[in-house]
Amino acid sequence: MGKICAFLGNDYDFMRSRKRERRPRIWLREKVKEQIIYLIENEDVTTFFVGEIGGFEEDAYDAVLEAKELYPHIHITLVISKITELHPIGEDNPKHIHTGKYCDDFIYPDKSAMGYKRLSIVYRNRYIIENSDFIIAYNEYHGKAYEFCKQAKGKGVKVIELGEE
Repeated sequence: MGKICAFLGNDYDFMRSRKRERRPRIWLREKVKEQIIYLIENEDVTTFFVGEIGGFEEDAYDAVLEAKELYPHIHITLVISKITELHPIGEDNPKHIHTGKYCDDFIYPDKSAMGYKRLSIVYRNRYIIENSDFIIAYNEYHGKAYEFCKQAKGKGVKVIELGEE
């Protein structure tokens, strides 16, 4: 079985007090895709944990989908923080869940069910740290995602930090 890579980063539109809307950062998605390809080809990464919220998570998810076109053997696992964010599997395509996102599987960490949304995200991120070999990170601000990346490094997870272009 191959290794696992996850993604942690800021919700950059929200951090700048913008209302949430999809503003993909093409340059960042390309940097993420380069790292994904490197990890597949050189580090035996076969599974990618993707999240369901935030600007960076959206761009990372798009990059994983693009990589899957080149490497169809990779496995995309959606790690959700709240069960209310999981929608029924559609009959037309059983691999599409949660707002139409393609994934091979999903994980709902046990402790995410406890508490309110912010605490659920904390539990989800702890699950990611405990179960990943690599994390690709984009931390424009020193917020919670930055702190989780520091925790991951302390636990021996290799964190690949991407910076502003």
